[in-house]
Amino acid sequence: MSRLFDSFYGRLSTIFLLLILALGAGCVAIAFNSAGHLFSDVEQLLNREYARSVANEIGPLVAQGFSEERVRSAIHYMMVLNPMVEIYLLDNHGKILAFFLNPAEKIVRDSIDLAPVTAFVDTAGGSLMQGEDPRSPTRLKPFSAAELQMGTSRGYVYIILGGERYDASVRRIRDSYYVRAGLVAFLLAVLSTLIVGLSLFSLLTRRLKSLSETVRGFERGELGRRVDARGRDELGALGRSFNEMAATIEADVEKLRLAERMRRDLIGNISHDLRSPLASIQGYLETMALKGPQLAPEERRRLLDISLRNASSLQKLVEELFELAKLDARQVRPAPEPVQIAELAQDVALKLAPQAEKAGVSLVVDRAAELPLVSCDIAMIERVLTNLIENALRFTPPAGSVHVDFSRHEDSVRVIVADTGAGIDPEDLPHIFDRFYRADKSRDRSSDLARNAAEHAGPGAGLGLAIARQIVALHGSALEVESSPGKGARFSFSLSVRAIATPV
Repeated sequence: MSRLFDSFYGRLSTIFLLLILALGAGCVAIAFNSAGHLFSDVEQLLNREYARSVANEIGPLVAQGFSEERVRSAIHYMMVLNPMVEIYLLDNHGKILAFFLNPAEKIVRDSIDLAPVTAFVDTAGGSLMQGEDPRSPTRLKPFSAAELQMGTSRGYVYIILGGERYDASVRRIRDSYYVRAGLVAFLLAVLSTLIVGLSLFSLLTRRLKSLSETVRGFERGELGRRVDARGRDELGALGRSFNEMAATIEADVEKLRLAERMRRDLIGNISHDLRSPLASIQGYLETMALKGPQLAPEERRRLLDISLRNASSLQKLVEELFELAKLDARQVRPAPEPVQIAELAQDVALKLAPQAEKAGVSLVVDRAAELPLVSCDIAMIERVLTNLIENALRFTPPAGSVHVDFSRHEDSVRVIVADTGAGIDPEDLPHIFDRFYRADKSRDRSSDLARNAAEHAGPGAGLGLAIARQIVALHGSALEVESSPGKGARFSFSLSVRAIATPV
């Protein structure tokens, strides 16, 4: 039972039940009170001439003055004909001169307020009102009244229409079959209202219960739970708001999981990429320390060169990590200036020409098209071109080629770096910009070109493309890639044209 009252449905139903009972009790009280007034008014309206008739009958008997003995027999006859009334004779001050009622009944007043009596007489019974009951100090009853001339003084015939016998009869009627039938009908109506009301409350609160269960499930970690948000009412709006909130939370949780997974991968990859050159440097230095006198100068020089290359690779990795961290934190802002992008690409190609020649790859920069100046940070875009061309040279087999092309658009120039390498597998293509991503993490820098070509994201640290993407994003563009296995890869991005004022 306590659990029922703890629920919203239980509390709402209890309040509704109490309101129905209070309303029913009020309606019963009003109905009985109104019925009592109705009976009194009807009784007074039907018998408003009754006192006039009594006054006409006893008028000759009191024409010479009031005498109770002379009027008693006449009034007794009238009361036999209508035993429900009580007859009182009043003087012109309201004092009771005589009364005629059941011998067992007594009066508690010796006078009556004449205000309602005179008002009734003046309107000839047209005003429905109640007067004082001589048998009660407080009770008011319907009456009939008429003037009565008694000798030289004026008095009144005052008749209580609902006497003691009348009240007893009304009480018996209230306890009769008709009253009980009315109460039963009323109780049935209240019961039907309760059943319909509670059923409607159950239907209305069912959606709240469903929402509550969904929220509890969501709290337990069932992030896929959603609410049936049909309807245009407040509950429908609440359900839609919850679904939107749940979708946002689920997406944020998924992002947190992805970020945590990337963090673990990042730590693992950094550890691997730092450990490999450090282990190599340590090994060669230990070799030189242990075999110093026995090593030939050429061997010593070779070991030093390898150690220097590993130290340089280690330094480059650390610098790239710092650079990527600054780009992620938006601590670097481009300083745009007008640039001839084809000339910048040619400078980068000249810088990488020895690397291309050593790999046996043709590196070509298209300078045929006349291009407008673009707005960019020279150092940043040079870094992007360097990373993209180095990445293409790394995965292009001997006798292959790397092309840097340009296309003019209405308000931008598109830069394209394409190679004739092995291409990128479709399952790896969405991840090539992820830092430290490798298609096959079991392969290291010594993997042959044919295998590494399938891992186009690189056998190195895997930061070059991530850095290039961040720099391009800072310039308001996006680094895009197109590739398929055996057909090479094609990286591209756009730079906006800078409007240069024409000299006068």
